[in-house]
Amino acid sequence: MTTEQKIMAPAALVALAKAADIALEQGFQWLPANRFTAVYHPTVEVELPLLITGIADRDELRRLAQTLANAYPVAHPITMVDSRQNGQTRQLLLGELATATDDLPTVDALCVPPLPEGSSFAALQAIVAHLRSPIGCPWDREQTLLSMRHDLLGECAEVLEAIDHEIDGTDNREQIAEELGDLFMAGVLILQIAIDEGKFHLADAMQSIVSKLIRRHPHVFGDVQVDGVDAIWANWDAIKAEEKAAKGQVVHHPLDGVPAALPALEKARELQSKAQKASLLDRATLAMTWNEKVSTFQRSHETNALDEAQLGELLWTLVAVAQRAGLNAEDALRSYTVRYKTQVQEQQ
Repeated sequence: MTTEQKIMAPAALVALAKAADIALEQGFQWLPANRFTAVYHPTVEVELPLLITGIADRDELRRLAQTLANAYPVAHPITMVDSRQNGQTRQLLLGELATATDDLPTVDALCVPPLPEGSSFAALQAIVAHLRSPIGCPWDREQTLLSMRHDLLGECAEVLEAIDHEIDGTDNREQIAEELGDLFMAGVLILQIAIDEGKFHLADAMQSIVSKLIRRHPHVFGDVQVDGVDAIWANWDAIKAEEKAAKGQVVHHPLDGVPAALPALEKARELQSKAQKASLLDRATLAMTWNEKVSTFQRSHETNALDEAQLGELLWTLVAVAQRAGLNAEDALRSYTVRYKTQVQEQQ
């Protein structure tokens, strides 16, 4: 049986794959160029060869390469094929193709080889499903949605710590990627537990967030006009309120909905934001009292009368000061602690 008979592909496609040295019998994807040129990320399986046909002109080729660069590394080899010239081929790195200008050839097809095994989200989901299977790992099989709460929180913290190393200008890309992978693993394990218990699948979670993002960005995906970020947030809050009402979710108090597990400074920022929107707090006025609060704090400290409530009130006020300056108190403190640690270590 020939390759053509095995895969039942048109002769032109078989010739195209042969020119690019792609074995179609191992599996492949075949999509038209216009599937990519109006998006910013290619919805493809990166562990399968990708054949793209119907490239209209150089502009579409360049835009196509820019889209592919969101999923493939810039050093990934790409084979360009001109079937109108007897399958004449030319190879470029993806980065070269994405930034090329007038020297681009006229081609009508691209062949993109797969990334190494284990490079896709689907590969992660496959291995986690294996770990949860009867022949998998006892630890993974015994996990529950409740038991994964601690692991998820810990992985989030490790991602933040990896990002913190960028504060002093360090390029920490490898550790960030590694920790982000660990976070994804925790999320996928939670997903697989839900699948095993018949609660939901990946498609349910993805459809939920994708539709939510489209719905909450009418200024991007619809015809709503906005004037600045404040208007965007106003639209966001209004849409969230409509969503809750449609689900029959009653908001009992304007300050509800702040996650309990947030760090204290970030929780204070969220509470102040909600209180401001509900006209329960004027953050600008609060911020202006910080000198007075510091003076009171200092007097209490000098007389040994300082208590936790006073310190909490001062920190609460400083969160408002940060917001007024366009800063985030949680991020500011995280950044300072990283710089302090670095300075002390360098001095020793």
